[in-house]
Amino acid sequence: MGKPLSALKKTLILAAGMASASGYTAYNIQATANKKVSGCSYLDPITIDIVAFLAGVFLIVESLVDIFKHKDSLIHSQLIRCLRLCFGTSIVVIHVMQFIHK
Repeated sequence: MGKPLSALKKTLILAAGMASASGYTAYNIQATANKKVSGCSYLDPITIDIVAFLAGVFLIVESLVDIFKHKDSLIHSQLIRCLRLCFGTSIVVIHVMQFIHK
């Protein structure tokens, strides 16, 4: 048998899974909504997308720094950091889609 996974590896696996799921969900919701409505949010100035994208990147980086800073914490203690990563990922996905659409 191999050696057990460290707390950091478990947290990174959870974070990657949660971020992938939230990014995929955000993409599907946004893509589906574009077909059903006129996409009013696409009328916002491009600066909104840039600022939101930067905020999403900030959330991603800040949560990863926090995860590595507390690398010995148990996985349930890291859950809020993983959720922050999910929010950042979703924000980045949505605003990249909107930027591409413009």
